[in-house]
Amino acid sequence: MPEELQTLHTKASEAMADGDREKAIELYNEILKQAPTDEIAHGQLMDLYFDHDKFKYYIMRANYNAVNQKFEHAINDTKKALNVNAESIEARVKLARLYRVCNKNLKAIDEFNKVIELEPKLRDSYLELISLYTIEDAKDSAVGIAKKAVDEFNEDVELKNVLAKLYFDTGCYDLALNVVCDKNLKVKILLSDGKNDEAKRILDEIKGNLPDDKEQKGTYYLLLAEYFYNKNEYDNALNTINDFIKIMGPNAVSFQMKALCYEGKGDDFNASVNFGYMKKAQGKNDEAIVEFNHAHSLNKKDKNVLVELANLYMVLGEKYTAMDFWNAIYELDGDNDAKEVLGEFYFAEGDYKMAAKYGKTKGDNLEANGAEKNYSEADEEDEGLIEKIIKFFTKK
Repeated sequence: MPEELQTLHTKASEAMADGDREKAIELYNEILKQAPTDEIAHGQLMDLYFDHDKFKYYIMRANYNAVNQKFEHAINDTKKALNVNAESIEARVKLARLYRVCNKNLKAIDEFNKVIELEPKLRDSYLELISLYTIEDAKDSAVGIAKKAVDEFNEDVELKNVLAKLYFDTGCYDLALNVVCDKNLKVKILLSDGKNDEAKRILDEIKGNLPDDKEQKGTYYLLLAEYFYNKNEYDNALNTINDFIKIMGPNAVSFQMKALCYEGKGDDFNASVNFGYMKKAQGKNDEAIVEFNHAHSLNKKDKNVLVELANLYMVLGEKYTAMDFWNAIYELDGDNDAKEVLGEFYFAEGDYKMAAKYGKTKGDNLEANGAEKNYSEADEEDEGLIEKIIKFFTKK
């Protein structure tokens, strides 16, 4: 425990010993400001409030149970506090958030609606309610709450952008453009609405004042790439996506955009390759295999595609199919890593003739004492094979 907190605990204990209840309450509340999960402070405050203030007692007991992950008990205690004071905003917000933690979103929505009805100036409650409606895919309700929030806080830029984003997500581009303040979001809306020239003018303004910030530069390049894509300038779009990748690294979005550009160019092979990388980046290996197999059907000799398929099949546990692709890699250019993987695999399978084809013989596996191992049965698993596969998997 930090020294400052220890000092506060000592003073609070002394205040309780002296019968100075108010001073003890003040000190324990100060402890909770610095350490909200301090169980001793919660427990002592429960005792201090028990006979004097039932509302605060139940609130403190709810806090204590929440700290100990007993959320259902915390909900019940908060309800008891509301039975004492039904108009308490503090208790109503606490109950709404507890419901949300327990994934009882509809009950949380009911409580947050009561909160903003009782106290329209609680800005965070609007944002939490919008988030809950969005999670429940009730976009019209989310828009309604966002409009209320903007009416209540009409100078709040963040709330206006939240409303604009909701309008954008529901395809109401004109309404979105009427309230949006963020330039990047405005460009996104304009591009989606086909107003490319207006979007480009704003992009030029952004470029002229672009800060030395990785995230903002990345956003700029993605939007510029989308502009070029809309204008059917696919090579410019691809170059711009590469600028994005230099800053942010490759991700699912960049692969998707490249795939769409190649589709626009009529290059089905590279479109499929990039859709494959997109699915892989999303962790959808089954779908990635479909895309890479389509690319393979268009170009049987592309080594990168063969490597991706070999690795993906290994990840999915289809080792025999994977070996077909390792073999194709080896036959393509005699790749040494593929040769080692194949040798290790067939040796582990007990097929020494095939293992020898790829340079793996029994003599390679002498025991440390010089005696030859008994190969009457194949090893159940050969660590060398896994190591080789991992090594090849990480190659670029």
